[in-house]
Amino acid sequence: MLHKVSDNANGTPVWPNMHEALMELHEILYEWCQAATNTSEALERLRSQHLTRRSTVSVCGFNNAGTPIRVPFLKIPLKAGYVEAAQRDIEEIMRPSAPLAQRWSSAKRRQAARRTLLGLMRLYCADLLEEFEGAVDARASWMLANREEVNKALQEGLRSERLEYLIQEAADTAAQLGSAREHLSLLIRENYPMGLTGGQDA
Repeated sequence: MLHKVSDNANGTPVWPNMHEALMELHEILYEWCQAATNTSEALERLRSQHLTRRSTVSVCGFNNAGTPIRVPFLKIPLKAGYVEAAQRDIEEIMRPSAPLAQRWSSAKRRQAARRTLLGLMRLYCADLLEEFEGAVDARASWMLANREEVNKALQEGLRSERLEYLIQEAADTAAQLGSAREHLSLLIRENYPMGLTGGQDA
């Protein structure tokens, strides 16, 4: 057993299976796009409620007495921890840790750190990598900055100007995610025909 561990530690870290890793990234983006759609739909329903009650509302989301209109049927879509979990999953796919047996060697750790999906994408599809990272960063920043406000707004209402801004920002960042997902999907379909099984990429 110790001999096997020693062999693993001395072995050369392998490059990741690019097909499998890209498929995982695509699924993460797919799930995130679905969540973004749910958020946008919730905000649109809130705007619809504002419009249908405009005859009794002086400032959208507030009645004539200045009390926020409650819309309790709207589901809170931005769960705490969602964006953080997605970012951790992406980081683990893009830059996974070195195998345990190879962490004892600083040289092997450095070698493993270079043999990542990030490195492969930087070489083979730099434009897609830039779009992907930009879309993820933009959506994550929007969610972290506005999560509490959006969830509160769905329960208590929000002034129309601010609501319109949130709707537009949500739509813009969701569109960025969707574009990155579509381009990632295209890359996978063009380079890995359906039915191609796992194994190390050539």
